[in-house]
Formats: sequence, C-alpha cells, structure tokens
Amino acid sequence: MSKSLKKKSHWTSKVHESVIGRNPEGQLGFELKGGAENGQFPYLGEVKPGKVAYESGSKLVSEELLLEVNETPVAGLTIRDVLAVIKHCKDPLRLKCVKQDCTKQRNRYSVIFTFPKANTQ
Repeated sequence: MSKSLKKKSHWTSKVHESVIGRNPEGQLGFELKGGAENGQFPYLGEVKPGKVAYESGSKLVSEELLLEVNETPVAGLTIRDVLAVIKHCKDPLRLKCVKQDCTKQRNRYSVIFTFPKANTQ
C-alpha cells in the first residue's frame, strides 16, 4: 500500500484552445476532414500557412481532433453539421482541439474480432 501511484496523463490535459477569425477572403485557413459519415471524429486537414488569422491561443496543427467550436461540442457530428456550426458562429471562433495519437487510439478503441480457424483436416 505504500507504493507511490503513478499519475497517468489524461487526454483532457492535452486539449488546447485557439482563437481565430476569418481571413480577408472570409475563410478560416484550414480544411476539415473525418466526420461521423466516415466513422471518425472531425479533424483538421491541411492548415494553410499564413492563411489562419490567429487572435490568441496556440497554433492549429493538421490531424488534430476538433472537439468544440465556441463551446459547442462537435465531436461525433458530420462535416456538414460542423460547417453549419462554424457558419453560424460570429468571429472570433474559439476552437478546442487535441492532438490525436493514432496508435494508442487504434489499440484502445478498436474492436478486434477473432474467429477460430476452420479445421481443414
């Protein structure tokens, strides 16, 4: 009982917020990928250098999961629904994102089915 407990880092400790506005062309400067229609959470595709109008917070990185837009949860939504949320939000947009660790997620959340081998003899 006297063993010290190791603290495991929870994924929520890695969530960061970026506050951005639309650039002069009215765009946000990044692509959205994934979405519920593809069986994935929405995540950032290409983040175009010099095209994102940052106001505060950390920089966006491609492949990060998009969790919230202006405190509206978007995890589990289709890309179309995420874009609708973004469209109806006024600037500045507060995006909550987290870097995804693909190998850990696959191991932790994938369902692996194993079937017995057929007896061919």
